[in-house]
Amino acid sequence: MPQKPYANYSVEELALDDLFVRWIQHPDDEEVSAYWQMWLHNNPGRAETVDLARQLILTASQSTVTDLSLHESSTVWGRIRESLQGLEDIRPLQPDLRRFIGWWYFLRTVAATVGVVSLIGWAFWMQFGPDQSVRTVSTATGQTRNLRLPDNSQVTLYGNSSMRYARQWGDETPRAVWLEGTADFSVKHRNDTASARLFRVHTPDLTIEAVGTAFRVRQRPECTHVCLKSGQANLLLKQHKPIRLEPGDSVEVMAGLVQRFELPTASKRK
Repeated sequence: MPQKPYANYSVEELALDDLFVRWIQHPDDEEVSAYWQMWLHNNPGRAETVDLARQLILTASQSTVTDLSLHESSTVWGRIRESLQGLEDIRPLQPDLRRFIGWWYFLRTVAATVGVVSLIGWAFWMQFGPDQSVRTVSTATGQTRNLRLPDNSQVTLYGNSSMRYARQWGDETPRAVWLEGTADFSVKHRNDTASARLFRVHTPDLTIEAVGTAFRVRQRPECTHVCLKSGQANLLLKQHKPIRLEPGDSVEVMAGLVQRFELPTASKRK
């Protein structure tokens, strides 16, 4: 069966279409709902027509009058009511439409599964993989190293510390480092502040999200200390809402407990 030209349908034509009526009257029918949701996604300019047709059907469905007058049955309103009265509660989909929707569900599931597997694989690769595209930098006692990250952010890594990150950062690679020890970060500012493009520092007990920011992280076995010098940053902790840091704020996390301080910086005194 060829695809109906729903994009050219008027409000009344949609309200008289069996498949559309089935969707409005049975919104829990997953196959039909998936078909119309996908159609709306591809035809966003028809949302108002769909809403008006929906209201026509819902209003007609609530009518308590079972018999139509001759004049009423000749009107669009009458035809809609006759269509609703004659529509079966459960009507199987046409085989070709059912097959089309089934394939759409299958492909959507495959795409979602591939995305999740890829993300998990990337995380394990960063955590445990010996791949040469991952760089690990360590410092001895009393040693300090200045590093430039792939996005031109600057890091000062202090003694007895280590940091791991991907050698190349692109659209498919998050701007992220894994830190054990103490480091100062001066993050390169980007206009793109979407979540996927934020700069992140991961420690065993928290994650810092930053945009154009300067801050210090001191990670030790007993606690982690974060001090924000400038810019904006969020702290992400397990079982806690995100904590927004302002310039001069200092936070210490110990055994899941958060203690917050304010440092007497020039920006705070103003």
